[in-house]
Amino acid sequence: MMGRAEQIWSDTKFFLYKLIYGTYYKYVIYIKARKMRNALCILNSEQTIKYVLEHRCSLSRFGDGEMSMIAHYLRHGSKTGLNIDTFQQYDERLAKRLLEVVLSDKPNCLVCLPYLYKKFSVYKGYERFHFEREFPFYMPLWEKIYANKISMFGDACLTRFWHSRTDIADYGQYIHLMKQLWDNRDVTFLEGEKSRLGVGNDLFDNVRSIQRFLLPPTNAFSRYDEIIAAVKRLPKDRLYLLALGHTATVLAYDMAQMGFQAMDVGHVDIEYEWMLMGAKDKVAVPNKYVNELPEGRITTELDDPVYLSQIIGRIK
Repeated sequence: MMGRAEQIWSDTKFFLYKLIYGTYYKYVIYIKARKMRNALCILNSEQTIKYVLEHRCSLSRFGDGEMSMIAHYLRHGSKTGLNIDTFQQYDERLAKRLLEVVLSDKPNCLVCLPYLYKKFSVYKGYERFHFEREFPFYMPLWEKIYANKISMFGDACLTRFWHSRTDIADYGQYIHLMKQLWDNRDVTFLEGEKSRLGVGNDLFDNVRSIQRFLLPPTNAFSRYDEIIAAVKRLPKDRLYLLALGHTATVLAYDMAQMGFQAMDVGHVDIEYEWMLMGAKDKVAVPNKYVNELPEGRITTELDDPVYLSQIIGRIK
């Protein structure tokens, strides 16, 4: 436990950090980025879902991990050593593909950025502070987007609907709307091997059928050529839901160009589990991989006959 003097010094350092960084952000970065942010057209979560339902398009999402990788590439190129995420090492080829996708503006694939970069108040507490703090580091990306005059983005956080959100008044109504994306569809999950979308809950109880193609839970992009080769053999009359980190962002776009409807749904199942638990913090979920928590990075097998019967392929 800190002594009185140590606590005062710790509080003082934190105050100075907020004062200096806050001033820098407000008067240097914000002034530079204000025109870029004002020019961004980002739909909120509900608008994004309704857009996909109306246009029956694919969905490619960019969170802070994908944006960090692009910003690192634009600043440093092939220089490695960047700790992007626990499940994806820095890869220059992946960074180039991510940049291609975010600047693509294709009508058959809605590219999504976090809506909170238009309105920070949709998150609260540390989550809001985190994104406000990260915003300046993406300046090389914002400059590219601004220069390319992209017409519109969806909200990357449509599947991040529970933890720290302030803008969803009725979660039951929101879940009902989101489940329309796969309502009465034949669905194939392209998921990390331990993701197990929908296992043990009713998130996908309104689909017509479920198949699963299991993929590497970490550094999946290193097997991308094999993944694409396998995808080309799959039928195009199914809906494909992807949970594969950075790789899903690129894969959803590539599949759209090949005539599939593919949606990068990321953490949707984990957020739903947290909602059912009423979790106030990010917590481990039994039998499911939660990359954001050391205790959530499971290696256990799942001996469930229904789940096992749904598996149609695997790339380890």
